[in-house]
Amino acid sequence: MFRISAFVFKKTIIMRKVTTLLFFLLIANLCFASDKVIISQWLSAGPFDLAKPVFYDVPNTQGDVFKESQFLTFEQVDIAELFPEESQNFIWSGNKKSVWSKQFSDENGYVKLVNDNNDWQISYAAAYVSTDRWLSANLEIKSPQMLSVYVNGVRLGSKNTIEKEEGKIGKFSKKIELERGKHLIIVKTIFRPEDNDSIKEWKFSASIEVTEPFSTGNLSLSLNPENIKNINHIMDGIKISRISLSPDAKYYIANYSRSLPPSDRSESWAEIKTLKDKKLIHSFRNASISEIKWLPKTNRLSYVSRRDSKATLYLHDLEKNTIEILFAEIENFKGYTWSPDESYLIYFVEEEAPAEDSAIRQVIGMRDRIPGHRNRTYLYKFDIQSKVKTRLTYGNLTSSLMDISPDASKLLISQTRYEYTERPFSFQDVFIMNLKDFSVDTLYVNKNWSISASFSPDGKKLIATGGPSAFDGIGLNLPQGKIPNDYDTQAYIVDISDKSVTPITKKFNPSISDAHWSSVDNRIYLSVSEEDYRRIYVYDLNKKTFSLLNTGYDITDRINYSSRSLKATFAGNNTNFPSQFNVIDLKTAKVSVLEDPESYNYRHVKLGKTYNWDFETQQETTIKGRVYLPPDFDEEEKYPVIVYYYAGTTPVIRSFGGRYPFNLWAGNGYIVYVMQPSGAIGFGQEFSAAHVNNWGATVVDEIIEGTKKFLDAHPFANAEKVGCAGASYGGFMTMLLITRTDIFAAAISHAGISSISSYWGEGYWGYAYSAIATANSFPWNNKDIYIGQSPLFFADRITTPLLLITGDSDTNVPPGESFQMYTALKILNKPVELVLIKGEDHHIVRYGKRIKWHNTIMAYWDMMLKNQPEYWKSLFPEKNY
Repeated sequence: MFRISAFVFKKTIIMRKVTTLLFFLLIANLCFASDKVIISQWLSAGPFDLAKPVFYDVPNTQGDVFKESQFLTFEQVDIAELFPEESQNFIWSGNKKSVWSKQFSDENGYVKLVNDNNDWQISYAAAYVSTDRWLSANLEIKSPQMLSVYVNGVRLGSKNTIEKEEGKIGKFSKKIELERGKHLIIVKTIFRPEDNDSIKEWKFSASIEVTEPFSTGNLSLSLNPENIKNINHIMDGIKISRISLSPDAKYYIANYSRSLPPSDRSESWAEIKTLKDKKLIHSFRNASISEIKWLPKTNRLSYVSRRDSKATLYLHDLEKNTIEILFAEIENFKGYTWSPDESYLIYFVEEEAPAEDSAIRQVIGMRDRIPGHRNRTYLYKFDIQSKVKTRLTYGNLTSSLMDISPDASKLLISQTRYEYTERPFSFQDVFIMNLKDFSVDTLYVNKNWSISASFSPDGKKLIATGGPSAFDGIGLNLPQGKIPNDYDTQAYIVDISDKSVTPITKKFNPSISDAHWSSVDNRIYLSVSEEDYRRIYVYDLNKKTFSLLNTGYDITDRINYSSRSLKATFAGNNTNFPSQFNVIDLKTAKVSVLEDPESYNYRHVKLGKTYNWDFETQQETTIKGRVYLPPDFDEEEKYPVIVYYYAGTTPVIRSFGGRYPFNLWAGNGYIVYVMQPSGAIGFGQEFSAAHVNNWGATVVDEIIEGTKKFLDAHPFANAEKVGCAGASYGGFMTMLLITRTDIFAAAISHAGISSISSYWGEGYWGYAYSAIATANSFPWNNKDIYIGQSPLFFADRITTPLLLITGDSDTNVPPGESFQMYTALKILNKPVELVLIKGEDHHIVRYGKRIKWHNTIMAYWDMMLKNQPEYWKSLFPEKNY
């Protein structure tokens, strides 16, 4: 059986007629023979001459001479890259080319190809077949000639025989599985007339046969590659992770990657290009380097090559075209940062803890469960001119470099220690180290809040980011007694001389993810989460005002600022527009596209409409949301609905991609409603503080109320077929929801929490997350949360079918959280499925497993919301255990 997951075609049997009128009437229709569809419309290219290799008649090392069937198994062109369209060129060897042209089958279903000489020739034919659901079918190709068959770029098999008897025609047959969408079938066939004296015609026919519960009505044909979004669009093709500008913005470095299916391997590389015309200057493909960085002042770059645990650092002068080794074979090298004047660099070395008896181990504190926790990282200085290395830090704590002062004389360093008797169980020290005399000034010591910080351009201040509780709560903007959500990051300016602090975002609702104090225009650029958007705001130090830097995208992230010009690069995307990398002029706000590989990946994809839909709760809280419609949406139809939420501290952003691709779900015939319940950052401190000590107490009612109001407001939504889904904290919300309501027909929880106390104590970060989310509440002093809000204790109330899915190596939310709920529901004889992804942690990242995980989710939706269990049964056939 061949399972197909990428590309589906609309099937149409077209009986060729003489008149033009009948021809156009029939081209959009299918002509069926019971439960079989004859593929009667094709695009063909060729024929092209084939030449046998020299010495073809000399036996190889296995004693075999060259056989013409080897033309079939040898890939003359990359089939996976073909997406034929009418009149599109097909380039062959020696710049020979053909054009993809329409061909139709005769009354017997055969497509006839043309042979224009007496040599061996090859021809290609392509057809697009669409299915409106997952189905299994039998694909059959008949021909007296040899041929190979491909579906979605993957070779299905070959027919290696030639039938020379008149009237005898061989066939190739294969059972296939097709997901909803469009699929490309390509037939590669070869022919030589003199070897087929009794077979004068070069021809083939193709058909797809289905059996109940599938029907030919589920199939259609077309001659264009337009498709819905599928998992291969997300996983395949060239991706860009980052673009960084040279100091003068003359050049940029682009970091690329691509998966190498069907393996779990991938390749990554970097290229240097000119900003003006994107001319390639240097490629590091196959170079095995990492941590490539521009120097702060000059158009030079540095990078690391690694061998085992040792690293060598190189300096590459782009304009002089020279490369030198700065230092070699540094053991346990963990990274580096250049000084602003380029006279030295600070590098980081990890020292591993002494080995212990592997059979028994004492755990010293909760973080000691995490592999590598006992290792420590220290700072070293490497002087460029003298090549002298100097150790800068020692002791029993890791030293982390925050920044280097603009005059390169001082380091901003932090250390973190863990104390488990006071929330939030971690304490930070911040120091300024003078490199001239190794003196250390203490800025903050033993603070139960933490910050990130960097120097101002004049070196007299710091721009710092931290939670509302940072700096002893000077940035709090909440009613008296209300506990803040310290994941809602604020920005502060610190005067180093007197340690005075100005909370610049105290009355600014967006949450800060990064702050850049520009030395070029002395303005502060803030990367923020604002509701479900990601944006850039500019803070004017003189006016003390914020202004939005309009990039034209819903999501603006992965921002890189040129150190000596008013230019920056960023990735931008919208709900229905894939990511592009751009350059923006920070003075004029002019945006230009730099790199856009995703436009190629999605060039044939049709997406549905997306729009905002908000509601007001009974408590008069506005809950934001958005809706994704199928591409061919018809408001007169009824559609199943998927309700998605995270409901934790961060909003579900308006990104095009992500692990939960809403426009892909919509493309499979679902209405997708995404909501942002209270407690998320980016809506202001009071909104985010609602997350603290809540654990779904109010959010569960918001989701139920919002779902009901959404269904009432959308007559095309099938209220009998509504699913809900969430992951991690959202997976917890899924379980909690279905203990409180029966409005959902199905539910999916990925890596969800069933018992808050077991997650709190068992997950690597459960207790630390709860230090913020459940401030000062513990299993012994707040049973209303740890028991009252834990879905496990109310499993007997669940009537909604539930899919529990998780990585079996999840260290964040251990799989035991799913096991507990599964055990409870099996004992209660409630409908539940448990699927484990072997070897995966909290996020499913390996190529093959990511696809199987995605397919499992889609199959479950189809089974529960469309009454189509066949996809699920193909993945998980019933077993007699």
